[in-house]
Amino acid sequence: MKPVAPAGRGHWLGTLKARLMIASVLVIACSVLGSASVLLARVEARSEQAMLDLEGDHIERLASLVGQRVVAMQNMLRATADTLPPAARSDVAAAVAFLSDRAALRVTFDTVFVADAAGHVLALSVGNQTLPSALNLAGRDYFIRTVSQGAPVVSSPIVGRVSRSHVIMFTVPVFDSRRQVKAILGGSIRLANRNLLDDLTFSVRGAEKGELTVVTDATGTVVSHPSRDRIGGRVEHELLLADAVAHWDSQGRPIEPSPLVLHRGNAFVSMAGVPGADWMLFRVTPDAQLLGGMVQARREAWQWAGGVALGGGLFITGLLALLLGPLTRLRQRARRLHEADLPLEAGWPTARGEIGELSHALRQALQQGASVARAQEALMKRLHSIMAAAPIGIAFTRERRFELVSAEFSALLGWGDGTLEGRDARTIYASELDYDALGPQVALAFAAGQPFVGERQFCRRDGSIFWGRLQGSPVDAKDLAAGAIWLLEDVTTQRAAHERLSWSAEHDPLTRLLNRSAFDDRLVQALRDQTAGTPAALMFLDLDHFKSVNDNAGHAAGDAVLKQVADLLHEQLRGADAAARLGGDEFALLLSHCSGTAAMARAEQLCRAIRALGVEHRGQWLGIGASIGVVQLDAALAPLPADWIACADAACYRAKSSGRGQACVGQLQLPASPRPSPVPLAVPVSL
Repeated sequence: MKPVAPAGRGHWLGTLKARLMIASVLVIACSVLGSASVLLARVEARSEQAMLDLEGDHIERLASLVGQRVVAMQNMLRATADTLPPAARSDVAAAVAFLSDRAALRVTFDTVFVADAAGHVLALSVGNQTLPSALNLAGRDYFIRTVSQGAPVVSSPIVGRVSRSHVIMFTVPVFDSRRQVKAILGGSIRLANRNLLDDLTFSVRGAEKGELTVVTDATGTVVSHPSRDRIGGRVEHELLLADAVAHWDSQGRPIEPSPLVLHRGNAFVSMAGVPGADWMLFRVTPDAQLLGGMVQARREAWQWAGGVALGGGLFITGLLALLLGPLTRLRQRARRLHEADLPLEAGWPTARGEIGELSHALRQALQQGASVARAQEALMKRLHSIMAAAPIGIAFTRERRFELVSAEFSALLGWGDGTLEGRDARTIYASELDYDALGPQVALAFAAGQPFVGERQFCRRDGSIFWGRLQGSPVDAKDLAAGAIWLLEDVTTQRAAHERLSWSAEHDPLTRLLNRSAFDDRLVQALRDQTAGTPAALMFLDLDHFKSVNDNAGHAAGDAVLKQVADLLHEQLRGADAAARLGGDEFALLLSHCSGTAAMARAEQLCRAIRALGVEHRGQWLGIGASIGVVQLDAALAPLPADWIACADAACYRAKSSGRGQACVGQLQLPASPRPSPVPLAVPVSL
């Protein structure tokens, strides 16, 4: 008895206890994680919306603050322009004196100037100095807009003529009493070293957190940026603002004070128009900064879920170990069922409930199984005795394999006793195709409630082939999977005898050619083939001078001559041709796939060949010849073989009457009566 291997870790994982533990842990984990995930998803969705609203309010306030600063600077210029005396609107000295007294403007702006309506700068303040200037602003866009519109203008970032760096120009018109623009008061802010928006767009703490605030004009030119080298550049080059700029472009780049906030990737991107300046304010805030608490909450939720699942799994494992202890002992006892040295009643666990019932049921099943095994063993002994005494081979197969084979069956196939059992049934068949075709035939017979009987070629173990009669019946007609019982006997001798009888019934015993009956059958088939357009011809041969051979040399010599003619006809046959002895010295030849012209040519050759035949008797050569009638078959003229044989016979008679040793063509004409009669038209052909 092979010892049972101890249970390993892999085997333990396949136990019911392990599966219950794993399932419990998974259920707890999935429940906790599922609930946490749903709650977190809802909280995150609400938090994200709250962050969107918060960012919208934030950028709207920032845009309002920027607008207020711009408006305040414009109002400062406006209030100063209202005090500009008329002389300072065209006189250089008056303009210089006026700006020299305006310290507040010089502190607010990097440069302050007064220009007349033609664009000539009358006075220019740079730092603490106020001097006349030769600059002309007539070609500047902001100057043209201020004069033409008569309203304050805030320019886009441009390169200043004085500072040679990017500046923003603030200008207000100065009117006379008739509301005509007489002068321009303006100031500039250098964006590179004194940014009016520094406290909004740049902070060390914000940069460390990945925040970005950018201000542009209506065309997208950067007005304020944490990086000074980006001022005057294009907002399209800011990768973090790509989605916001694309959305702004799709709307036609409007300057709207209402905010727009997008959550793209790992950041919130917001934008809003700056009122009073036609600027746009863009802001990027990493979502980790706004939603970082949610990320931490999600991480903690997963950790708590894992801890709860693990704790629950350990608790369930201990509980299952306590409850399923009897089941473990039952499994161990079940693994030793086939140990012969272990008593049947030993080793079973004592338990209540389902496990106790299962243990009791297994003991009863084992007892019944032992009884059945003893009964089957006795039955198999009796069955072996019956099979050994049977004079015919008997075998039992199931699922196309031998399960029980008699000694006679094994000996018939050249196998030792018991060596066929367990082998594939295909082993004993001579042909794989024959075996494959046998299955459907057997199934059809069994389904009809009949035994299968058939003859097949079988192969012995030494490779020799024999014919056997196979008979089979199912063990259970309602359950073919239960197997089948087979009887096998060698019928090679009987089959050979039957084939000899069948051959004798169709052939002439002397010449071994077909007899009249068999030839008629072949002729009928040839006429049927006429419908497929297959040409065929018929010859009727009558030997010349054959009576002289019989009279002078005797019937034995005549039989020898007939065999010579038969051998000659055999040489003339092709695959589908047929030759027959119709009686006495009359023969017939059926030529398939042969036209009338070709048949006449072969008839002429045959006449010449037969003239060389004969026997020598008492120093004298007794030769023979042949007269042949040839007809081209046509099933449309007559469907009966007798009509065509009669037609060929008539043509042969014509050839014999015309001098013998030649062939004549016969033709069957359509008669006036319903039944055709042969009317040969014989044309002799001289040899």
